[in-house]
Amino acid sequence: MSPSVSLFIGLRYWRSRKDTQFVSFITFFSVAGIALGVAALIVVSAVMNGLEGRLKTRLLGAVPQVVVSADAPLNKPTLLANQLAQEPHVIGAVPLISTEAMIQSGQELAGAQVLGVDPLLEAPLSAVSRHLRTGSWDTLQGGEYQIFLGSQLANRLGVMVGDKVRVLSATGAVYTPVGRLPSQRNFTVSGVFELGAEVDASLAYIHIDDASKLTRMGKHKVQSIRLYLDDAFAAPLVAADLAAKLDGSYRVDDWRSQYGQLFGAVKMEKNMMAMLLALIIAIAAFNVVSALVMMVTDKTSDIAILKTMGLGPMAVMGVFSVQGMTSTVLGVAIGTLAGLLLAFNLQPLMAALGIWLLPPGQPLPVILNYGQIGLIVAGALLLSYLATLYPAWRASLIKPAEALRYE
Repeated sequence: MSPSVSLFIGLRYWRSRKDTQFVSFITFFSVAGIALGVAALIVVSAVMNGLEGRLKTRLLGAVPQVVVSADAPLNKPTLLANQLAQEPHVIGAVPLISTEAMIQSGQELAGAQVLGVDPLLEAPLSAVSRHLRTGSWDTLQGGEYQIFLGSQLANRLGVMVGDKVRVLSATGAVYTPVGRLPSQRNFTVSGVFELGAEVDASLAYIHIDDASKLTRMGKHKVQSIRLYLDDAFAAPLVAADLAAKLDGSYRVDDWRSQYGQLFGAVKMEKNMMAMLLALIIAIAAFNVVSALVMMVTDKTSDIAILKTMGLGPMAVMGVFSVQGMTSTVLGVAIGTLAGLLLAFNLQPLMAALGIWLLPPGQPLPVILNYGQIGLIVAGALLLSYLATLYPAWRASLIKPAEALRYE
């Protein structure tokens, strides 16, 4: 018989479940379980993608993504920067002076990474210039000794725009009769930025001219070139390519040295959450198995009659596979629609319920990856199809003579 016969009978059995209330009850919960699992996977993956994307754009937009440096001041930093700017994935190459420092305000003291930058070159590239809470990026002028602090760092030091802080840098320390003293300067807080990432507690910006004086490197001398990329996650590839091209004449580092563990933890949490939610779909698939086994038992006589009429074992398997997959397709369709609706309206819904997973005022980031959604749908359908095979195979083994002996 043609496959259309199996499709017709399978759909008819699926619609006639009203005669077997318990099977209908189990089937309902299998559809609900599949829908819940698919919807939860879509929403959670969208939120995890959003959080990862926020870290990527904000955190990696503030810290150096790839840094090319040398042990001594660069001879021709402008020429090197222009050459590096031509490399694949590189959208900007700017001079950089970086130093680990202690920042003091009154009785408060905090460690920070201080970056000396040229604000005119940084403004169109850096995420910091787009996330200033107070102050203006234009006020970062050379010779004025002004400093921009992350919001958490400013709160820890108890300072605001206009306050004075002292920056002590180990780079450029001098030896005196009383020992080695760090280089230090007084700076005025001229801005506070807030990226919503951990760098808010450990990052500060000053003008590159002020940084050269603080580190005693010399005017217009830098040891590093900072590269901005079109995709921060391409940094390992870019760093490896540059290291091979520069042939050891420069040192090439990327953001993984400082923040690789953070993104590794986010990726692990994302994978573990997906695995846990996939178990919901697996449990729902077992409900499909239970419902089909009961249906096979209930329809034993019908199967025997169909086999005497010429329905082969593969066609019988097709009947029950169609019946099981009909429930699965319905559950996946409902779950996909519900997941997309929830993902698009998650923040308004949570705000209406008074739930804030992030600090108030910060919307929950949501990024829908339709490739991931396709994998979720395909995975749910495949898992459910595999779940139908055993009951369908058992149905194909029914022998008409034995099944109809007492009819």
